[in-house]
Amino acid sequence: MADPEWVGMAVRASCKYVVPGMEAVEARLHIPYATRDGATQRYDLYDAAPERSTKVVLLVHGGPIPDNLQATPADWGLFQSLARLLAASGVTAVMFNHRFFSPELAPTAMNDIEDLISHLGLKRVGLWVFSGGGSLLGRLLRNTPASLRCVVAYYAALEAKTREFSAADAIEENSGRVPPILVARGGLDTPELNYTIDRFVAAALKNNVAIDVMNHPAGQHGFDFRDDNQRTREILARTLEFIRTHL
Repeated sequence: MADPEWVGMAVRASCKYVVPGMEAVEARLHIPYATRDGATQRYDLYDAAPERSTKVVLLVHGGPIPDNLQATPADWGLFQSLARLLAASGVTAVMFNHRFFSPELAPTAMNDIEDLISHLGLKRVGLWVFSGGGSLLGRLLRNTPASLRCVVAYYAALEAKTREFSAADAIEENSGRVPPILVARGGLDTPELNYTIDRFVAAALKNNVAIDVMNHPAGQHGFDFRDDNQRTREILARTLEFIRTHL
């Protein structure tokens, strides 16, 4: 479960990399895309003015998170700033709240992600996953949509209790269809989480998957908003370059 103190920081924070035009980015909020179990799921769209880019990235927050948060991830300063960073860099950003409220709801959260990709109907889309959101990658990497052209994973838990949601196992089973991946890890993150990243990277290299790995030796969990230093900015700048290249 997400740590309340960490969530509180993410709510108030912004990413530690800035490009011109971020403040001018406009957002279209609460756009409906699917109804499941009587609940309507919605997303926020951050466009680069004046025209929407054909390059689109979905920001996938971590979890499990409480279902009674006063500020849901789409309202966190972290994700709003990252969405504006993408949009000001020429990439349309999509931010949404998936329902990863408990480990048992991982399939529900994965349905939300797949529904959104299907609704958008794009030929080229990227995913940028964070923290516990990495444990939702397994099913997508095992049954990779043709539209998924790249994946970025920041301080992401890339293992799961079930094989269906283990990204490392998916790499072993479907390496020929896995899109290019960029992984960024914080050297000061927990050994347990970094073990999942290291196993994923090893599986990718073993199976000759296109993968870029960026280590932040002094980086904490959430280095993109917690560590205001040159290495953080290097990783964020490289991430933008990676996304633009593969979309």
